[in-house]
Amino acid sequence: MAPKRQDTKAILELYSERNSTVAPTPNSVNRRSQRLSRGLPVFVCGESPKRKPFKEEAFTVSFNAHGALLVLFAKVELGQQVLLMNPTTWDDQAARVVYSTPANGGLTHIGVEFMSPAPEFWPVSDPPDDWNFAPAAGRDSLSLKTR
Repeated sequence: MAPKRQDTKAILELYSERNSTVAPTPNSVNRRSQRLSRGLPVFVCGESPKRKPFKEEAFTVSFNAHGALLVLFAKVELGQQVLLMNPTTWDDQAARVVYSTPANGGLTHIGVEFMSPAPEFWPVSDPPDDWNFAPAAGRDSLSLKTR
């Protein structure tokens, strides 16, 4: 069963209140680019483990130039490819699931890694210094197969 839009919005508002400032997260030293804590809306498109296409309005817990930690209702598998879409700009970015763990209320925390670094995907006016590298040329969008 898909979550109700108002449920996702309520959860997003709760996370946004808790993460209203952009701040580095712990363990940023071991990351390729500094991770920022902030709840941002993002659409996630993919296929469930049962091969059913899904598109869900999710939100970030934290993010960096190489990916994000998201909270998602949909079930996904490690290694699975998903497409993230920025609901403000409608930019899209292909990613793969590198982490997944159950959270409260039927949600799952998932870590996604972009196929190539994409610091421009996130709406950050003053990104950390380690985000300042040239974006990869010829970014590939993920095409989702539907049955």
